[in-house]
Amino acid sequence: MEIVVLIKKVPDPNLPEHLVSISDSQEEIVLHASAQYSINLYDLNAAEAAIALKETSGGTVTVVTADDASADQYLRRVLAMGADRAIRVELSPAFRRDSFQTARAIVTAIKQSTNPSVVIAGRQSSDTDAGYVPFLVAYGLGASVISPVVSISKVGENAITVGKLADASVDEYELKFPAMVIVSNEINKPRTPGLKGVMAAKKAAIEVVLAVEQGVSSIKPKFAPKKGQRAVQATQFVEGSDDDKAAVLLAALGK
Repeated sequence: MEIVVLIKKVPDPNLPEHLVSISDSQEEIVLHASAQYSINLYDLNAAEAAIALKETSGGTVTVVTADDASADQYLRRVLAMGADRAIRVELSPAFRRDSFQTARAIVTAIKQSTNPSVVIAGRQSSDTDAGYVPFLVAYGLGASVISPVVSISKVGENAITVGKLADASVDEYELKFPAMVIVSNEINKPRTPGLKGVMAAKKAAIEVVLAVEQGVSSIKPKFAPKKGQRAVQATQFVEGSDDDKAAVLLAALGK
């Protein structure tokens, strides 16, 4: 069984606010030069799920990201955890900001390099919280898709059985291959790579695929600065009948 896991490099979630700003066009998040990055935390859960699935059901794990060479260290982190291959889709920043272009580039790279039964991704990234790319990749691969998944219970010859988080329960579903499994953090606790894995990952080759950039979407993202906390208003308790309470409420609303 071939398993693909998608990861993304994101700004450190604990980055102080003074190191983050919004561009004048409000289309970009601008980070200070000293800003640190990490693997998106949901993607670490996805990597752990993929490697655990390989260990229990066999197969290989290929980790894929769309970024520049600065993301190689994060691909190596997943290799150190137990992935077998790493593919970086070379994509410029303008195109990485477009979910459709990012997904298209990832789909092309996957089709060129592997034929996965299962693709595993985190439910969303901490920088935009959008969560579009896994669904778009699933569409491009013609894969069934489900989110958010908190357990993988069984793998058959042609399908995988997963637990999807619902309001008050975990519902079980069977997905035919190829399947896109979008996981949440409840599914596992990512392992810490051992020294042997880290040393092997340093020597591993990272396959680079040059994406064909065809033109970004005309629909551009808009970001707004974080607003200050809302001032706490005085609380007034009204006694009396419902009519009395209604009259006071209407007066407070200026009605």
